[in-house]
Amino acid sequence: MSKGGSRLGAGRPAHRLKAEACFALHVNYLAKNGYLDEGNWNRLYWKQNGQTQLNALIISRGHCIDVSIDSFKQTVVITETPCHLGGARRWLVCPTCFRPMGVLYLRNKRFACRKCQRISYQSQSGNAQDRMVWKYHTLHDKVCNWKLKRSSRFNRLFAKYEEVAWQFDELVDQAFQRIAQADKWSG
Repeated sequence: MSKGGSRLGAGRPAHRLKAEACFALHVNYLAKNGYLDEGNWNRLYWKQNGQTQLNALIISRGHCIDVSIDSFKQTVVITETPCHLGGARRWLVCPTCFRPMGVLYLRNKRFACRKCQRISYQSQSGNAQDRMVWKYHTLHDKVCNWKLKRSSRFNRLFAKYEEVAWQFDELVDQAFQRIAQADKWSG
């Protein structure tokens, strides 16, 4: 946790690498696109802003996959857990802590889970104002992008979200006014 100062109560420190900026292996994506089918080999591309940033050769051997990126190769074990109503759910086993994970992240030429790689989410390092703005945008999206179904339950729920969205709108305006006043006095 942080040690205070201007980030008092802000959650995890901002110096950690963020998951949104990392290259990741998602087991659902791999399974859906046939990367986990035994004997299959395919290229996986990671793109940012329309440009290919990294590519890997993925060779499936049934119970594991070999991931080759440039000059390094890593084997990732795949496990399954049975589902309650039949079928099975696949998981990638973290090579460091051996826990089943849905996503493994690439850091220092090695795939491992988020905890082993010491990676956090962007939303975990925001301060109170950031959290308020994110909550405002979430509520705004719910109010503005709601599918229009006319029922009494919908109207009550919509009115509730709209009221909270207006309250957050006022809070955001007040926060920006305080920031503008602070900038005016310091400048």
